Amino acid sequence: MNLRQAFGMVFARARKSKGLTQEEFESVSPRSYISYIERGSSSPTLEKVHELSKVMNVHPASLVFQAYLEFEKESSPLSLMATITADLREIELFNSNQKISKV
Repeated sequence: MNLRQAFGMVFARARKSKGLTQEEFESVSPRSYISYIERGSSSPTLEKVHELSKVMNVHPASLVFQAYLEFEKESSPLSLMATITADLREIELFNSNQKISKV
């Protein structure tokens, strides 16, 4: 499974768990595009992921995070979060006012 397919699978699962149809995304994308995403035939831009996640009322990072868990089968949610936290600290994206608990 490639990352595009993993994202499509996660997106479809999230959409269905929210009880939404592909047609309910028409305000941001045609139904055919939603179908391409879910089949792993198309990879949405960050802007599109943001728009689609707003329809589902979920954070876009939640979809991307879950897609990486599917793509990297050996990763657990906690190990992936620890990696992300360490990466952000290393590249200094956390400002000094933010509190980060150890994962």
